[in-house]
Amino acid sequence: MILSRASEYAIRLIFYLFERQPLSRYVRIKDVAKDLDVSYNQLAKVAHILIAKKILVSSTGPTGGIDLGSKSNDLTLSAIVNNFGDGEIFDRCILGLSECSNENPCPIHAIWGDTRGDMKDIFFNKSLSELKAEAVLPIFKGND
Repeated sequence: MILSRASEYAIRLIFYLFERQPLSRYVRIKDVAKDLDVSYNQLAKVAHILIAKKILVSSTGPTGGIDLGSKSNDLTLSAIVNNFGDGEIFDRCILGLSECSNENPCPIHAIWGDTRGDMKDIFFNKSLSELKAEAVLPIFKGND
């Protein structure tokens, strides 16, 4: 994918938490990492960035963990990936070529151009609550 691993983990984490709302208790990052089959250390770093940006909230102690912040329903995917340096994903070549343009296209330039507009609409114009209402959010199984 064109997203960094940190952005991928952040989106997966947000979707994981969003699908479980309202939570009866905070979720431990270790449990989320196990359910998503991802690195605990990398997921913890991503979660700490999202906590600092107030996208997630956290609590310490034996019943501590993480949960979505109060404004999560209004979040867009672009608001999430911007925190990990992927804010310009729709302005660059999907193959990573620096010289890709209409005049000098990469092998999949035309296909990506059509898809890019649809994805950009989802990332920038749809809130998480809209994505959930449209059944776009994936359903994750695991511990609640």
